[in-house]
Amino acid sequence: MPQKAQQVDANLQKFVEHFRMLCDQSYQKRTNNDAVPWFRPPVDAAEWDGDLQTKQAWIDLHKAFNTDDAEDKLEDTFDAGQDPGNSADTIVLTLMIDYAAQAERAFRARHQTIPRALAHYACREQGHGTEAGALKGASIEYFTSIIKQGSEV
Repeated sequence: MPQKAQQVDANLQKFVEHFRMLCDQSYQKRTNNDAVPWFRPPVDAAEWDGDLQTKQAWIDLHKAFNTDDAEDKLEDTFDAGQDPGNSADTIVLTLMIDYAAQAERAFRARHQTIPRALAHYACREQGHGTEAGALKGASIEYFTSIIKQGSEV
């Protein structure tokens, strides 16, 4: 089976390299007691101009973390009929998509208001504290289910 993912998603590669460069610049500036650049995704006036002051700007921010190419290839991997992708496609494409989504969530979390941050924190605690929440329901119960299925083989 031919592999669908022949290279890293171009937008993902662009913002990872941008963040790497910013980290290097920040290190150089900090060790020389200079002002550190603001850590944010690459600005592209055609897609996102760096504005964080309007509702539309927060919507457009997603374009800086866009992985449409990887998402299209992942869909094609499963919908290709006689020309499906292989298991490496599933692994690498979902990893690229999740990596970009995590980076976007982290950036948004750093720029939220204190009341919003507290509300999100309280809701996470509520969800994690339930029997079916992420800690017990989505991990221990899941692991137990896999162990049980394995013992039935």
